[in-house]
Amino acid sequence: MRKAIVAALSVTAFATSMLAQSKPNYSGTWKMNIAKCDFGPLPAPDSRTDVITHNDPALKIDVDSKGGQGDFAGTLSYTTDGKEATNKMGPREVKSTLGWEGNHLVVNSKLMLNDAEITIKSVWTLSDDGKTLTQDAHINSPMGELDTKGVFDKQDAGAVSAKATPPPVVGAPASSGAKPNFSGTWKLDVSKSDFGVLPPDNSRTFVIDHSDPVLKVAVSADTAQGKQDFTLNYTTDGKEAANSFGGLEMKSIMGWESATLVANGKFKYQDQDVTVKELWQLSDDGKTLIQSAHYTSPMGEMDTKMVYAKATP
Repeated sequence: MRKAIVAALSVTAFATSMLAQSKPNYSGTWKMNIAKCDFGPLPAPDSRTDVITHNDPALKIDVDSKGGQGDFAGTLSYTTDGKEATNKMGPREVKSTLGWEGNHLVVNSKLMLNDAEITIKSVWTLSDDGKTLTQDAHINSPMGELDTKGVFDKQDAGAVSAKATPPPVVGAPASSGAKPNFSGTWKLDVSKSDFGVLPPDNSRTFVIDHSDPVLKVAVSADTAQGKQDFTLNYTTDGKEAANSFGGLEMKSIMGWESATLVANGKFKYQDQDVTVKELWQLSDDGKTLIQSAHYTSPMGEMDTKMVYAKATP
C-alpha cells in the first residue's frame, strides 16, 4: 500500500505557531458529510452522527453510524490530558490517548485485528466559523499505510450533508455478449489506471495467449518492489488454478459472465486471508483491456482498475 509522504517541518516554527492558537470546544451535534470525506479503500458509511460533549479535559462522543463496516451505536469517553482511555467499538477494544497541539486535538489509538496491531493518528481541526470539524487520520498496519479524512457539519448551524456522487467509469467495455479473445501484447496505461492505496507500477506488460478455455499470461513488470517476470496459467471453465508470484501463492477460478471474464482469487498475506474478484473486459474496438478488481481482507476493502492498451504488432 502507498506510504504517506511526510513534509519536512521546522519543529521550532511549528511549535511557536501552535502555541499562539487557542483550544477549540467541540461540543455539539455533528453529521458526517459523506461527499466531502475520503475513506481511501475502506467502505464508506451510509450515515454517521456524533454528539460531542466537551468540558476540557473530559470529552464524550455518542456515535450513531450505519453502513460501511457495520452499524455502530455507542459512547466513547476520553480525556485530552494524555491519559489512556479504553473504549469498545463493536467487538474491538481501542486504546487512545488525546492531547493538544496548539488548536488541534491529536488522537493516537491502537487496536488488534486478527493478531495484528493497527495504529491510528487522527488530527481534529475546527474551521474558523466553528461549523466544520475535519478529522485527518493516518492508519498504519502490517498491510501498509493509508490516509482518510472525515468531514462533519455542525447541525445546530443548519448544515445539511450530501451523498457522494460516484465518479464516471472511464473506458467503456464491450457491450456485446460474445466471448472475447484476449490474445496479444498489452501495455499498462499507468495514467488511466487506479491503483487505490497500492504504489503504482512504473510499467507492466502482459503477453496473453488465449485459446479458450486455456489462458496464459506472461507478465513483465517494473514495480515499487523491483522488476518481476512470471507466468500465470488459468482455464476459463471454472477449474481452480494455482499460481505463484512475488512470494505469494494465489488460487483462482475463472468463468464467463456474458462478455466479461470473472476471476475469483484468494491468497494469504502475513497470515491474513485476502480475496479478490477481478473482471476482465475488452473494449468494442478490441484495443483496450480493463481489469477491475475488488479486494477484501481483515483490513477492509479496496478497488483498483488497470487499463491496458494493445500493442501494435
